[in-house]
Amino acid sequence: MKQNSIEPQMRDRYRDYRRLMDVRAEEIPDSGDLILTGTPIIFDKEYLLFEYNGIQVYEIIRRGAFDHTDYRDVPLKYNHGDAKGTPARTTARTERGRLTISVLDDRVDVRMNLLPTTGGKDLYEEVKAGTVPQMSWAFIQEDNTEERIEQGNKITFIVNAVKRVFDISAVDFGANSETTIYARRRLDLDERMALLDEQDVANKRKIIEILSY
Repeated sequence: MKQNSIEPQMRDRYRDYRRLMDVRAEEIPDSGDLILTGTPIIFDKEYLLFEYNGIQVYEIIRRGAFDHTDYRDVPLKYNHGDAKGTPARTTARTERGRLTISVLDDRVDVRMNLLPTTGGKDLYEEVKAGTVPQMSWAFIQEDNTEERIEQGNKITFIVNAVKRVFDISAVDFGANSETTIYARRRLDLDERMALLDEQDVANKRKIIEILSY
C-alpha cells in the first residue's frame, strides 16, 4: 500500500492503531499537575497482535525504528477522537499541556502533563480509577521497510522504520477487531490463504492430469 503524498483528508486510511501500553496516573503532592505516563514500545520484543483462523500474528518493532520519525504536533486524544478536547500535545509552549515522547535505548516512553480543563481532569480521574486503563497510538511506516517472517502457523511482522506519529490516545475499548492494524494484518492473511488455496488446487489438478495418462 503506497503512502506517498498523503493528503490530510486521506490520512486516516494509512494509520495503524496499536493498543500497546498501560497508562498510569502519577500523583505529585501539592503540584496540581495531572500527569499520565506509559511505555508504548519495548524494542525487539515480540508481542502477539491477534490470532486469526488458527494463525498467530506477532509484531516486533526494531531498535532504531524511531530514529527519523516525525513527531510534528502529536496530540493526546480520547478513543482517537475529540470527545475530551486535546489536553496535551507535543507543540505545547508550557509545561502544562505538554506531551513528551522519549526514545530510549530499549524502549519508548511517553509523559503527558494534562491541561486542567474539564476534559483533562476527567481523563486523569478515569485513568486513576482504572476505567481508562490503556493507551494506543497511530503511526505510519516508511514505504517498503516492513519485513514478514512466516513459520508454520505463526507470522511475524517486523517494523524497521516509523515515518510519522499522528496521535496518542487514551482508550477504553482495548484491543479489538475494528482497529486498522488488525484489519490490515487480517487482509494480509486472507490474501496469503487465498494464494495457498490456489496453489493447492493447482497441485491437485496436476495430480489428476498425471493419473489420467
